[in-house]
Amino acid sequence: MNAMIPSPTFGTSFTGRFSCATDTHHTLRDLRTKRKGQPVFVLGHVLARRGQEATFEVFNERLAIVKFSDGRAIGYDPLELLLPTDIDDKEIAYFEIRPCRQCEHLFPLTAEECEAPEEPTTCPECRCA
Repeated sequence: MNAMIPSPTFGTSFTGRFSCATDTHHTLRDLRTKRKGQPVFVLGHVLARRGQEATFEVFNERLAIVKFSDGRAIGYDPLELLLPTDIDDKEIAYFEIRPCRQCEHLFPLTAEECEAPEEPTTCPECRCA
């Protein structure tokens, strides 16, 4: 049974552009305003959904409600939702997700990192430490 999606709360927008991973924005939590329909890559707690793509719908208290292609909606901590590497002109999201060689957490590459001669092997947090 599909969960009902609550009405949008503070920080949710229906306009604007979708966001991609940047040097300072890697997860949905990093975005100040989240656009309904924002593509995300799910890392979260529901093992059957880990590694799938979904779209952000709204915030419900402290959880980001995302919707999967089968219509199922589940709440996640926005930290568990990675941003895409690139979105083409047809709004198709592309994800380049890598495991950090130091801490083993998954992180998205930015478009610039994908095009670099050598892509990073550690996540931004480990690079800054």
